[in-house]
This record gives sequence, C-alpha cells and structure tokens, in this order.
Amino acid sequence: MRYLEDFPVGEVYDLGEVKVTQEEVLSFGRAYDPQVFHTDPERARESHFGGLVASGWLTASLFMRRYVEEILADSAGDGSPGVDEMRFHRPVRPGDVLRARLTVLGVAPVLHSKQSGILRPRCELLDEEGTVVFSMVLHSIFRRRPAGQDT
Repeated sequence: MRYLEDFPVGEVYDLGEVKVTQEEVLSFGRAYDPQVFHTDPERARESHFGGLVASGWLTASLFMRRYVEEILADSAGDGSPGVDEMRFHRPVRPGDVLRARLTVLGVAPVLHSKQSGILRPRCELLDEEGTVVFSMVLHSIFRRRPAGQDT
C-alpha cells in the first residue's frame, strides 16, 4: 500500500505503454466527442489534421487508466479535487504507442484533514520519439501512513 509519504518530490514513475486503436478512437469519439476528425476516417482526411485523431478526452482517459493501474490500485488514494494545465500538445492517432510518465512536483496539506495530503504530479503521455503529446498537473488526495505503521 502506498501512502502520501511514499511519493518523494522529484520522483519520476514510468507507468507503462498504451497502444491507441482505431476502434477506440471511433467509439469514444462517437459516444463523447462527435467531431468528424474523431468519428469519420474519410471526412477526417479533409480536416486540418489530415486524418483521424483521438479526442483529447480519450487521450486524458488513456493516461488515467495507466495511473490507476500502476499507482492508485495499490495506494491510499482518495480522489482528486481537480487538474491544472491540461494540454493536448500533439494529435494522437490510431496506431500510436504512448508511454505514461508521472513526476511528483509537490505535496501539500489538506486543510480539513491531518490524515490526508495532496500529491501534485505532472502527468504526461509521450510518443515513440519521446515527444510529449499530453500533459496535465493533477491534484490527488492520499491518506498519510497511519501512526506506528512501517513502510
């Protein structure tokens, strides 16, 4: 179990890879972001993207899946009060293989609870060349390690 104290400032975590499929780009786009460059491969060729691209919201969700599987699933995480600086730096296309990375920027107290704190990581997805295609600064609430419990 990982607690707030287990995330030192400056630590970088590799959260693994995710491959973007055309099926999920189309499915997500049709359900949640029905712009032609997310939903129609032929019409997408006529867009300024020149082809089908993933919704930025799908891209954010792809990062979140890696974060949950690699960090939150085995942690004392208690939700999030929000994000800052969410950016979609480059289009994400079907077939792209993205690597998720998390860098701890800081830790702050939660004003209403001495048992919790807020972890502030920079969250990124990088393409196969190492170029950042997505980033955000997340605020995640984590419980502190209970008194008397060793690491």
